[in-house]
Amino acid sequence: MLNFIRKRLSYASCTVYIGNVRLKAIMADSFIKRAIGLMYRENIAEDECMLFTFHGESMLGIWMKSMKFPIDIIWLDSGKNIVTIKEALPPCKGIISCKTYYPERKSMYVIELHSGFVKKNSVTKLTEIKIERPEKRR
Repeated sequence: MLNFIRKRLSYASCTVYIGNVRLKAIMADSFIKRAIGLMYRENIAEDECMLFTFHGESMLGIWMKSMKFPIDIIWLDSGKNIVTIKEALPPCKGIISCKTYYPERKSMYVIELHSGFVKKNSVTKLTEIKIERPEKRR
C-alpha cells in the first residue's frame, strides 16, 4: 500500500552541498513522505540524497523498514550543523528486529545517502552543509 502511495506522490527537489559535493535532494517535506522515506526503492544514486525537513528540532528517529539497500544518515540541527553521522545502516530483516536510529541530540533535518558516501567524502561533524531552495515539483 505505501509503495502504491509513494509512486503517486509529487516530490520537490533541491540542491544539497555536503562539503564541496553537490547532490540533488528528493525532499521528504510532509508527514506521509517522511513516513515512506526511501522504502521500496531499489537504490539511490551516488549524486542524490533524500532530505527530510521538520518544523522544529526533536529527537528524530529513523528506521530501515522495507528498505532494499544500506544507507548513510546525517542529522542536522536548525543551523544546518551536523549533529550525528551513521554509516552503512542495513535494511531491516523483519519488523520485530527493525532498529530505530537516533541522533546524539535534537535535530531538524535528516539526509539519507548512498552507503559509503560519508567515508568516500571524508564527512565529519565539521563538514559544511548548504541547502538551496526547492526546485519545481517532479
